[in-house]
Amino acid sequence: MKHAYLIIAHNEFEVLSKLITVLDDPRNDIYLHFDKKVENCPLLQTQHAKLQVLEERQDIRWGSVSQIEAEYLLFEAALADAVSYERLHLISGTHFPLKTQDDIHAFFQQHQGKEVLNFLYTNSYEIDMKLARYHFFLNYFQYGKPWIRRIANLCWHVILKLQYIFSIRRQAPDVHIKANNWVSLTEQAVRYIVSRKKDVLRKFRWSLCGDEFFVPYLLADEKSGFTVVNEGKLLFNEFEGSNPRVLTMDDYTFLIDSDYLFARKVSQSGMSLVDKLVETVKKDV
Repeated sequence: MKHAYLIIAHNEFEVLSKLITVLDDPRNDIYLHFDKKVENCPLLQTQHAKLQVLEERQDIRWGSVSQIEAEYLLFEAALADAVSYERLHLISGTHFPLKTQDDIHAFFQQHQGKEVLNFLYTNSYEIDMKLARYHFFLNYFQYGKPWIRRIANLCWHVILKLQYIFSIRRQAPDVHIKANNWVSLTEQAVRYIVSRKKDVLRKFRWSLCGDEFFVPYLLADEKSGFTVVNEGKLLFNEFEGSNPRVLTMDDYTFLIDSDYLFARKVSQSGMSLVDKLVETVKKDV
């Protein structure tokens, strides 16, 4: 049974090329989404895995529903092929596997029929703030001229504050679990997620970071019939403030001796680590 790797990328293309190299296995297919803001997409090739670069691209903006829309493009592209996938992995272009493909396929054989997520801490205040309030101006938080970003941030804060003052609330999706948006799912779960696209985009349209909630919203509901497991081994992802820490060669021993399957974030600034990981996990086929 084959695996599909669904990759969202917007930069770090030297790292992406190395990532494609280690995923290039006849048991895998690779689907790649480049952010619409990327003007010159790199040319990437595989020898063993099928590689499909999506023609339809989403302009992804931090915190907005555009992240969910990009994920849907990848889910739909994978399901459109006449291939049955045992497992579909949604990852970023700055992920890197810490195990061989033999090890990764064996790991998910042990989780056959289960939806593998990596839960994150949340509470009722965060869920209420992110899902039950209207979040405008997110498209400009990290893009455009500095004065535009400052005005967008100010307007977002003011409008959010007014919603609390005047008790303005949206009808929030009934969800109690927050999970990393990088997930490993069965084909049945992905088909269900795609079937609920209209409902998801409506309910999460004005949310903040809804990509961390919409998969648990759909799959962790007891009525859905899916078995969701919280698997900490899925990803090592350490944050500094609100951004993932860039891993370096100093992290190599810890990473390779750990039980984690993937690590993030790797960068061109730490290519010595990337090259060492390639040497360690790449198994010629």
